[in-house]
Amino acid sequence: MKRTALAATAVAALLLLAGCTSTTTTETVTVTPGSSGAYGAGNTTVEVEPLTAETPAALDFEATYLEIVRAELRPDNVIPNATDEQLLEAGRKACEELAAGTPSDQISVIEGEPANGLGYFSDSGTIITAAATTLCR
Repeated sequence: MKRTALAATAVAALLLLAGCTSTTTTETVTVTPGSSGAYGAGNTTVEVEPLTAETPAALDFEATYLEIVRAELRPDNVIPNATDEQLLEAGRKACEELAAGTPSDQISVIEGEPANGLGYFSDSGTIITAAATTLCR
C-alpha cells in the first residue's frame, strides 16, 4: 500500500510541476521613423524623440579645396612652392575649362607642366579633381 501511495504522490507532484512551467512571451514594438510618443513594452516605457534637422555649419569651399590639393599633390610635384592664391587661381581656371567642355585629361592649369608617361598632367589632375568637387559651382 505504501508503494501505491508513493507512486500516486509522485504522479501528482509531476502533474503539479508540469503546470508550473515557465513560458516566455515576447512583445514586438514597431517604431515608425519620424514618429514620437511613448511605446509600452510590459512594465517599461520607452520615449522616442523625433529626428530634428540641424543647421549645417557654413562650408568654406576654398579652404576645403586647398586642404584637398595640399594633401593629394604628389611629394615630387612640379609646384612645391605654390601659394594658396596661386592654387585658388589654378582651381578657378580648371572650373572655367571644365565649364567650356574641355575634357579634364587635356587640361593643364600649370604653366610648363610636363605630361606624365600616359600623356596626362598629374599635378593639374589633382587640382582639377579638387576644384570640381569644391570650387566649381
